[in-house]
Amino acid sequence: MKKNYTAMFLLFFAASIAAGLGLKSFVPYSMVIGASFGVVFLLCSAYFAGKKDETMKAQ
Repeated sequence: MKKNYTAMFLLFFAASIAAGLGLKSFVPYSMVIGASFGVVFLLCSAYFAGKKDETMKAQ
């Protein structure tokens, strides 16, 4: 079974942004923390999308 890491990290990106917005009234700077995690997940998603594209070209 092939794992689709790109989609998984995109879902993590959306969840971290939503969690930052949802916890805004409970945790100080939660939106900054959520956005930071979101950027990391978005970069991971772009990395795995590029890696998948390279393997498709090699075949």
